[in-house]
Amino acid sequence: MRTRVVIQSRLSSSRLPGKALMTVAGMPLIELVARRASRTGYEVIVATSVEPYDDRIAAHLSRVGIPVMRGSLDDVLGRFVQATSDMEPTDRVVRLTGDNPVADALLVEELITALDTDGHTYGRVDIEKVPEGLGAEVFTVEALRAAGEQAFRAYDREHVTPWIRRELGELLFAPAENPGDPVAYRCTTDCLNDYDRISRLFDDEPDPIGVPWSRLVEKLKAHVDALGPMARRAPRQGPRLTEIVLGTRRVGLAGPRSERRDGSVVRDTFAQAVNRGVSHVVADPRDTVVVRQGTLPALQQRLGTIVKLPLLARQGTPRHLITQVRASVERAFADVGQRKLAGAVFASVEDALAGDGAPWKRLRDYQLVGSVVEMGVMLGDTHEVALLGGLPGLDLVIVPFDQGDRFLAQAIADQLADVASGGVTILASIADASPERALELLDVPWISSVIVDPALTPDLDAVLDAAEAR
Repeated sequence: MRTRVVIQSRLSSSRLPGKALMTVAGMPLIELVARRASRTGYEVIVATSVEPYDDRIAAHLSRVGIPVMRGSLDDVLGRFVQATSDMEPTDRVVRLTGDNPVADALLVEELITALDTDGHTYGRVDIEKVPEGLGAEVFTVEALRAAGEQAFRAYDREHVTPWIRRELGELLFAPAENPGDPVAYRCTTDCLNDYDRISRLFDDEPDPIGVPWSRLVEKLKAHVDALGPMARRAPRQGPRLTEIVLGTRRVGLAGPRSERRDGSVVRDTFAQAVNRGVSHVVADPRDTVVVRQGTLPALQQRLGTIVKLPLLARQGTPRHLITQVRASVERAFADVGQRKLAGAVFASVEDALAGDGAPWKRLRDYQLVGSVVEMGVMLGDTHEVALLGGLPGLDLVIVPFDQGDRFLAQAIADQLADVASGGVTILASIADASPERALELLDVPWISSVIVDPALTPDLDAVLDAAEAR
């Protein structure tokens, strides 16, 4: 039985164009991936496209003696079929991608052994449990050819194996030395931040081809763990937010009257927060576009976005209210650059309940199709606390503490404690947060998280340190 590793690669990556030929460990990335995959003797071939710009990949690989074949840019499945056309049906194919240089032949061997033991036709590294960048798939040539003949959806052709998984089942595999936390220890090369991280990982390696994947991940893990316990936390979904979440007011603005944001400051601020383990950003209505500016693809997987919706013109008809909600949510999708929000929050309870609850029902429609994960409201005043029971399926409540502690009055606090006991996440909103003020609010039993606006907070690290030390 032969085993051939097929590595897909192209220069037209949407998030980091040209990355296949960017230098890592003194050689183009695609060469490093191929050499690490073949270092125990596996046959390796790089499957790139026939587009003119991919001439550069083919020319370089030919010069350094790495086999390459070319096919359709969009039909990646067809490329794999073509790259294995000389093999027997019972031979095996390993699928790797050209942006994952940490994975190596030892990881492939462990996956193949697990597949042989289990008896499945198809197996893959489980990226729900294993860091992205260690992905690998193994399947028979026969299964690949069947997919090539019977898979017609564009998605199936682009992603190679979905048809095989649906029709033949799968073995989900985690290697013995899996570091866990698939987000914190991410080791792919999807954007410029990733490239910098991976390049540094290989910088001091005397043998970048021979160093085992587990050793590289161990180095990465040590670096991430040194950032503190928050950086090791898995991504948070739904109500499980970190104790400190990020606000967006004035992030990157040069001065109090400035309207222009410094993109580098925004990105550095978001990266700092994510590297410290912050789970979510809460964006004001005018600031949603900042989320896209600050969250490169590597950060988008680690930072959920909760959007505050603008105030509604409540005097309109229910149909007019629904139109306003739709316009606000669609604008948020466009600004953030994703068609999924971790949460959407009305500016007040009265907004959500206007027109016999039409706005709340329209937001619920987005939740039902998975475009909005959590639904919430921001309290406009203390009298709205009593209205929260009229919002079925309420997930989030933002309580503003910028103008004092009126929500801590005993009767109001008791009502909010009852709301929290029902599974609703309550966030305290505060602009200029000192470590002492953040801890004071986090000590309130019904408050889950504090929203901190880094541009207005003297020392974000100090606030995060204080939260970690709790």
